[in-house]
Amino acid sequence: MNGQRCYIELNTDAFAHNLACIRQLAPLSKVMAVIKANAYGHGMMLAARHLDDADEFAVTSTEDAQQLRQNQIDKPLTLLSPMFGESDLKWMSENTVRPVIYDYHQLNSLRSDKSFKSLDVWLKVDTGMGRLGFSMEEIQSVYNSVRQLAGIGSISLMTHLAQADQPNLTANQQQIALFQSIVSEAKNNNQTYSECSILNSAGVVAFSENAMDIIRPGVLLYGVSPQRGLSSQALGLQPVMTFKSSIISVRRMPSGSSIGYSGTYTLDQDSRIAYIACGYGDGYPRHAPNGTTVLVNGFLVPLVGRVSMDMIAVDIGELPVNVGDQAVLWGEGNPVEDVAEASGTIAYELTCKITQRVSRVVIQNT
Repeated sequence: MNGQRCYIELNTDAFAHNLACIRQLAPLSKVMAVIKANAYGHGMMLAARHLDDADEFAVTSTEDAQQLRQNQIDKPLTLLSPMFGESDLKWMSENTVRPVIYDYHQLNSLRSDKSFKSLDVWLKVDTGMGRLGFSMEEIQSVYNSVRQLAGIGSISLMTHLAQADQPNLTANQQQIALFQSIVSEAKNNNQTYSECSILNSAGVVAFSENAMDIIRPGVLLYGVSPQRGLSSQALGLQPVMTFKSSIISVRRMPSGSSIGYSGTYTLDQDSRIAYIACGYGDGYPRHAPNGTTVLVNGFLVPLVGRVSMDMIAVDIGELPVNVGDQAVLWGEGNPVEDVAEASGTIAYELTCKITQRVSRVVIQNT
């Protein structure tokens, strides 16, 4: 054992590899690397420093933007769903930070705040996501209102695809067509958008031919496939995060033995059960069902019994597995999207939910 009950390895070489794969999909577009939510649990500062070839970064809050600037990250920043506080707009205008304007409350803040100079902004239009954004009917008048404000620099336009992880759905093409029509109509009305953006990670994979000025990949950067039925390996991606632990006990159990809380799993034959030092207290999903894969000594073995706070059990049969051997909960050799699918969730949730007691090990091979 290495003395750590469980830990995540972060392969920083994978950042550059994945970014290169993304650029191949949309070579004519700039890349806005989405590093919100602490870079999907991978570490915002780590991601920012190892995605230096990205054209700009996107985060959620002013606090994230300020942290990046305080740590000498000087790439242009976009705030995807900002809430404005006093003096925030002035700070943004002075620090190359573009807020996304998505409702009239924000628009009123722009009108009333006279402190900023040359603030570049995004406008967001809702083409079918049903979340943030102005309606199609509103967006032209919103543009005109913003364009008339003193202190406004460039105005860009974005939308968000709601179902790009299911590319065969007609809703995707409908959203794309609606956005393209808005852009075309704006040109006809002499409205100038500095940049337009429509594709998230799933959109980049499925609809790269519709890439505009900037694409907004998130989970792709971390080596995770955003598409159902399409593996990260098929996309040529490398996982940045590998979640590891060790075998702390191996027991031979007779047929008929119940494993774990509530006796939710019963052995139907004699077997060996290995116990791994990782549970929902570390971020492993409590709702992971029997059969969820864990990689032990190069073998994919099934989870058995209910996930505990501090440990899980796997059925290793007669495989050569002993106390102290390494287990990969997800990552290299056991893709996180497979664990997520088995658990009825998405990979984003799993990587974001790693808890503070899990240590981090940064590795770099080049």
